[in-house]
Amino acid sequence: MFQNIHYRGRIQLSPWRKISLASWKPTGDSSCYCFEEIEVDQLLYAAQKFNINLNTFVIKACSKSINLHPEINSTVRFHNIYRRDDIAVFFHVSSDVRRDDLSGILFEESQNMSIRKLNDEYLQKLNLAKLGKNQFSESKKIIGFLPSFFTKMVLSLFSFFAYRLNINLPIFKMPKNSFGSVMLTSVGSLGIQEALCPIAPYTKVPMVISIGRICEIPWVENGEIRIRKVIKFGFTFDHRIMDGRHFSAFLATFKNLIQNPNSLL
Repeated sequence: MFQNIHYRGRIQLSPWRKISLASWKPTGDSSCYCFEEIEVDQLLYAAQKFNINLNTFVIKACSKSINLHPEINSTVRFHNIYRRDDIAVFFHVSSDVRRDDLSGILFEESQNMSIRKLNDEYLQKLNLAKLGKNQFSESKKIIGFLPSFFTKMVLSLFSFFAYRLNINLPIFKMPKNSFGSVMLTSVGSLGIQEALCPIAPYTKVPMVISIGRICEIPWVENGEIRIRKVIKFGFTFDHRIMDGRHFSAFLATFKNLIQNPNSLL
């Protein structure tokens, strides 16, 4: 009843993975960073043609990529790696820029949803979040009443119970699997071209992906220089969970899906 995440079980660790787990702290020095420019002319065309929000395509591409590379969908618990059974994508939402208020919306198993249904869910949850009516409304009220010096301890306690012990306690007023398998943040909506975002230690996610603003740049195609629209994605991933080979396989799939949006329809 109180289980926070459904796991498939503990992964058999290789000697190198044990060394990696022992070497790094939960965040900070365990983070690896990567930028990737992806051409999005076809994606923009599909988004306009089918009246689908661009972020909806990115959410589904991310979910499908994780589904094809399940080793990424994992959490570190007690110096071991546990693979998650479900796929969920957390998307950051700025509900009120003037009040410095940041929240998020969660999409579960979006790799199995039609793009139209996912888009409807995205728009509905986005509007509710901007009104302060989403899955995190009650937990944010609790944080709002806490003294600043007490906040870190409460977040650490939540993380300990939710991820270390895998128990979702109602007292925290947080949804199960609160931060999902990966976090997305659209820095492009703020006019930012590129950014590398940190992994918040209490979220226990293996990766954070930033979506930069759309830019036009010279693009070499078949030996010719053309002007193409691109988005620069920023990736921050936990080196304890994945190495370059894991990430590069994920990135190749993600990039192919973004450049071929018909595969997401």
